[in-house]
Amino acid sequence: MKRKHSFAIAGLLVLCALLTSCATPSKIYASDKKEGVYFALPQGWKKIGQLPLSAQESKSTATGAADRAASVLWQEAYSPNHRVDAKSVLSLVTPEFPIVYARVRSLLGDEINSISYNSLRDLVVPLTAWVNQTVQPPKFDILNDEERVEKGARGIHSVFQFTQVDGSSQTIDQTSLLSNDHSTIYVLLIRCSTSCYDKQRGVLEKIASSFTVRGK
Repeated sequence: MKRKHSFAIAGLLVLCALLTSCATPSKIYASDKKEGVYFALPQGWKKIGQLPLSAQESKSTATGAADRAASVLWQEAYSPNHRVDAKSVLSLVTPEFPIVYARVRSLLGDEINSISYNSLRDLVVPLTAWVNQTVQPPKFDILNDEERVEKGARGIHSVFQFTQVDGSSQTIDQTSLLSNDHSTIYVLLIRCSTSCYDKQRGVLEKIASSFTVRGK
């Protein structure tokens, strides 16, 4: 009788191993089905949702910030550090832990005819002006700069590091894509201190490569 019970238990264990519902998923899949965009992250990372990000963005007094905020279609952020908040996500202060931020927004009327690969590069920092030295650049280094083509969009994938005024070095992995109909931009921004990025390069590169845009 004990042997029969042991066989039954062994059978249940095998069945459980075959069913994905019995195991904890190894990844988080962040997505917006309506906009046809998704990417994958390690399990256990904290999510910062659209509401706190929008609330933080509404505090900006920069020119055009309100219009850009109003045209956001979807945005989410993630970090393995559970103390991260929306302010940390939308700040350029060098973080000692990875921050991954995805954003989809409609282009404004004056942007549709003027957007280019250079302007896609310059969404976070004026990288083009740094390269051309039309402004005084900080110490910086471009590690990668290549075209990225997806089913629903195309644009630029850039990886660069720069030194902040406080002396800290930050690495940014930025994918900026323009929809095929030139109406929408899709951005995945991964940033961390350079020492942090170097230690977690493998994980962060996988997140960047998983960014997929199929479009509406």
